[in-house]
Amino acid sequence: MDYIALGLAIGMANALLAVGIVLTYMSTRVINLAHGELGAFCVAVMLALTRNAGWNYWAALAASLAATGLLAAIIEQGIIRRLEKSPRLIVLIATLGIAQLVIVGRLVVPKPKAGDGAAFITGGGVYPVPFDNPVVEFGRVVLRPQHFIALTVGPLVALAVVVLLRRSIYGIALRASAQNSARALLAGIPVRRVSTIAWIAAGVLSGIASMLLAPVVGYSSSEAVGMPLLMRGLAGATIAGFENLGVAFGAGLAIGVADQLIFLSTGRAGITDVIVFGVVLVVLYSRRGQYRRTGANEESSWDTGDVTRPLPLAILQHDRWQLATRVGFAGLVVAAVVLPLVLTESALFFTATVFLVAVVAVSLTMLTGWAGQLSIGHWGIAGVGGVFGAHLVTINHLPFPVAFAAAGVIGGLSALVIGLPALRLEGTALAVVTLGFGVAASTWLFSQPWFRSAEGLQRPSYLDNRTYYVVAFIVLALAIVVARRLQNSRIGRNMTAVRENPRQAESFGVNVVRTKLTGFVISGAFAGFAGFLWALGVGAANGEVFTPVRSLTLVTAVVIGGLGSIAGAVVGAFYMLGIPYFGSNISTYIGLLSTGIGVLVLVMFLPGGFARLGYLVRDRLAKSLTGLDPNPDVVPPSLDDLAEKVK
Repeated sequence: MDYIALGLAIGMANALLAVGIVLTYMSTRVINLAHGELGAFCVAVMLALTRNAGWNYWAALAASLAATGLLAAIIEQGIIRRLEKSPRLIVLIATLGIAQLVIVGRLVVPKPKAGDGAAFITGGGVYPVPFDNPVVEFGRVVLRPQHFIALTVGPLVALAVVVLLRRSIYGIALRASAQNSARALLAGIPVRRVSTIAWIAAGVLSGIASMLLAPVVGYSSSEAVGMPLLMRGLAGATIAGFENLGVAFGAGLAIGVADQLIFLSTGRAGITDVIVFGVVLVVLYSRRGQYRRTGANEESSWDTGDVTRPLPLAILQHDRWQLATRVGFAGLVVAAVVLPLVLTESALFFTATVFLVAVVAVSLTMLTGWAGQLSIGHWGIAGVGGVFGAHLVTINHLPFPVAFAAAGVIGGLSALVIGLPALRLEGTALAVVTLGFGVAASTWLFSQPWFRSAEGLQRPSYLDNRTYYVVAFIVLALAIVVARRLQNSRIGRNMTAVRENPRQAESFGVNVVRTKLTGFVISGAFAGFAGFLWALGVGAANGEVFTPVRSLTLVTAVVIGGLGSIAGAVVGAFYMLGIPYFGSNISTYIGLLSTGIGVLVLVMFLPGGFARLGYLVRDRLAKSLTGLDPNPDVVPPSLDDLAEKVK
C-alpha cells in the first residue's frame, strides 16, 4: 500500500495530462504534441516568480496558470484556427513546431539554480510548496506535503472538469462539436469559441499536472522535459479512446501506480513503457471499430496537397527537356564529388549522417506517403537495425557486410511486427502504436543484454570520414533509385490504391493485407540499413541516440518536404538537420529556419511542402524549354473515337 500511495500521487499528474489531451483532441481531432511543453512552461514560470521574483506562492500559482492558459489561447487562435481546414497530419506537425517554440520560451524564462549550480530543481525543500506539514512515514515511503496536495487536488480538478463538461453549456457544446463540428455549427454552436475554451482548459490542466508532479519527482530545465510528460498522458488518452474523460483519468492514474510498483520492485523504468505499450495495443484492438469510425470522420491523414500529374510524354521525350535533365543530374553528381574537397572533416562527417537520415525519411515516405500508414515512431525501427547490427559487430564479432545485411533484415522484420496492427488500425490509433513502439524500444529493448551493443562501437579502419561519406551517398542514391522503381511498379501502384480506397482496390484484385505488410517490410528494411550505418558513424547504438524525438523530426521532414515525394523527403531531411548545422555558422537567424518558427511558416503557407514548390518550378522550366503546356486539359474521347478504335 505504501508504494501504491506514492504511485497515486504521481499518477494524478498523468491522469490530468490525459484529460487535457482528450479535451484538445475533442476540439481539433488531433494529438497535441505541445501538451507536455505547456505544463513544463507553467512550472518554469512558477519557479521564476517564486525563487527569482520572490512572489507569494498563491499569487505565483495564479499568475503561472493564467500565463499558461493565455499561451494556449494564443496558440489556438493564432495557429490551430488557421489550420482548421487542413489535413490532420499538417496540424499534428504544427503542434510539434509549437512545442519547439514553447521550449524556447521556457528556456529563456529566468530559472534558479540548485545548490551546486546545476539547473535541476528537486522536490521538497527547493521546489516551492505551500505547506511544510504533514510529514508521515507510511511503510517504506515518506509522504510529504507535496504528496498530499497531489492526492487531494488531482481528484478535485478532475471532478470539476467532468461536472463542467456535463452540466455547463460549453461542456455540452464541446461534446456536440466533437461528434460533428459541421452539424454543431448549423445548430448555432460557436465551434471556434468552444475550441478556444477547450485549449485553455487543457493548457491549465497541463500546468496543474506539471506543478503537482514537479515537487514529487523534481524538475529539469533541459529541452526534453516535455516529452516524458506527454507520453504518459497520451497513453491514458489512447486507452480512453480520446473521448471518455473518466476513463482517461483512471488510465493515467493506473499507469502512475504501475510505474512506481514496477520501478521500485525491479529498479528499471523501461519495463513500464513495454507494459503500457502492450495495454494500449490490446485496448486499441478491442475498440478497433470505434477507431475506424473516428478515422472516417477525420480528414485524410496523408493528403497534404494537390495531386501533381507527371509531365506529358511529349515533354519527357523532347530533346531540350532530356538535355536539361542530363545536365541537372550531372550537376548533382559533380556537387557530390566536389563536396568532400571543400568541406571540413567534421562537416563532411555530418553530411554523411544526414544522407543516412534522408534514407530513413525516404523509407517513411514509402510507408506514410504511398501506403497511407501513419508512423510517428519510425526512428525506432532504424534503431532496431542499428542496435542489432552493432550487437553483431561488437558481441558476435561478425564482419561489417554481414552485420549490414542483418540490420536490414531485422529492420524489415520489426516493421512487419508493427505492421500487423495496421491491418485493423489506422490514423491516430496506428500513429500512437508506432510512437509507443519507439518509446518502448528506446527505454527497454535497446538496453537488453541479448540485444544491446557493447560499448566502444567503432567503424572499420577503412571507413574514414571520406569513405564513410561515399558509402552514405551511395546508399542514399540506391535508396532513391529503388524507391523510384518501386513507385512506378505494381507494388507502388497497389500501395497508392490501398491508401486511396482499400475496398475498391480489393475489388480489383489487390491483396490489401499483403500490400500493407509489404509497405512496412520494405520501409523497415531501408530504415534498418540506414540505422546501422548511422550508428556506426556516430559510434553509439543505444536508446540515447535512437530517441522518439528524432521520429517526430523525421515525420516533420517528410511533411515539409512534400508527403509522397522522394526528392521532397531528402530535401526535408537536409532542411531539418542541415540548416541548424551549416546555417548557424552564417547567421543565427538562418539557423532558426528549421526550428518551430520555420516549421510553422511552412505548414501554414506551403502545406504541400517543398515538393509543390519544386513541381511549380519544374512546370515553368518545362514550358520555357519546350513551349508545351505541362498541364494540358484532359479531353475525354468521344463515342466516335471509341468506335473507331474498336474497328
